[in-house]
Amino acid sequence: MSEQERNKKAWVDLQETLNRGDFETMDSFFHPDFEYVNPSRPDLSGYQAWKQSPMANYSTFPPCRYSVKDITAEGDKVWAYCHHYGKHTGGPYMGIAPSGNEINVEWFSIITFKEGKILRIFSIADVLGMMIQIGAIDKASLPTNNPNR
Repeated sequence: MSEQERNKKAWVDLQETLNRGDFETMDSFFHPDFEYVNPSRPDLSGYQAWKQSPMANYSTFPPCRYSVKDITAEGDKVWAYCHHYGKHTGGPYMGIAPSGNEINVEWFSIITFKEGKILRIFSIADVLGMMIQIGAIDKASLPTNNPNR
């Protein structure tokens, strides 16, 4: 198996580990120098800070399910288009009381590996869509390109 295939498999395996809520095993996927970069979540830069996010998602959005929709790799990088599903029933999210609504959030990550471990994740996620889905933002209040509105 090539390095690229191993790295892709590691990313897919991590999603399954998250789906099981196996946060101890999750640690084994990450390099000690891990860095997380997401313009909408600058608070999650180091591993211990970032780890809190999937842990909170697991309890806040049961049944929390992650999946990989498409994946490719070159060199030490993996590009992954992913999906996260759940129901906002397990507790508040960013101060928003449980709505009972389903969430379907898509995101894209570029994952860099070093020595077979995840060194860096750069992610862009549909946070606006998620906030609309849990009822924190009223979609009708958003501006549109429709001049008749």
